[in-house]
Amino acid sequence: MSAQFVCVKWGKKYPADYVNRLYSMISRQMSSNFTLYCLTDDSEGFFPQIRPLPILDSTLTGWWHKLSLFKDDFHGLSGDLLYMDLDVVVTGKLDDFFTYKPGSFLITKDLKTGAYNSSVFRYTVGSQPQIWQSFLEDPEAVTKIYHGDQDWITEKVKNAELWPEQWVVSFKKQCHARIEHSYGRIGVLLRKLGLMKVKGDAVIPDGARVVQFHGKPDPEDVMDGPYDIYRQALWIKDYWY
Repeated sequence: MSAQFVCVKWGKKYPADYVNRLYSMISRQMSSNFTLYCLTDDSEGFFPQIRPLPILDSTLTGWWHKLSLFKDDFHGLSGDLLYMDLDVVVTGKLDDFFTYKPGSFLITKDLKTGAYNSSVFRYTVGSQPQIWQSFLEDPEAVTKIYHGDQDWITEKVKNAELWPEQWVVSFKKQCHARIEHSYGRIGVLLRKLGLMKVKGDAVIPDGARVVQFHGKPDPEDVMDGPYDIYRQALWIKDYWY
């Protein structure tokens, strides 16, 4: 069986180009055959190699669709799936993500809250059905009480393993991205006007294979210059295409 990747595209937040970029990044960093599935409500513009899967619950919005990946018979697929958010930047080889700690549910943690960060995780189809089944018992209550899918996954998965910390990194927290002495909104305005220069660029930490862009900025926001309180990352152009 070839390596299986999956992503989610719902609504208008990200265009088809983001899905296509993810496919291209994966293709450059995998030495074996792979398939990219995309759970989506609109597959127009996808590369023909990408396999669209229909959204399972049209009443859900945003990140909550990610929970349906844990349905015990998810679209008839089997084996391991490596999920990636559409706004990640792949900077290193991905083959090891399928061989590291076989049989485990693998994910990262949010460096601020300690909850799981679901931007990159690997699971075996049908191995964590409680995530989706318990959500369906009262989705309205879950979406009101929990901030997002990550908090719900943290609540429902007690046996997750973590990726090696250097493999998956946060742009905001681990790439020297935040501008020191940013001076708040005034600083943002001065930088836009060219009256305040930003010293240095964001960097890729040694050993990083996937860079997470949780919240703002997105990769496109910083690949040509600084954004808000974050440094530019010109290296994104070398990977994000």
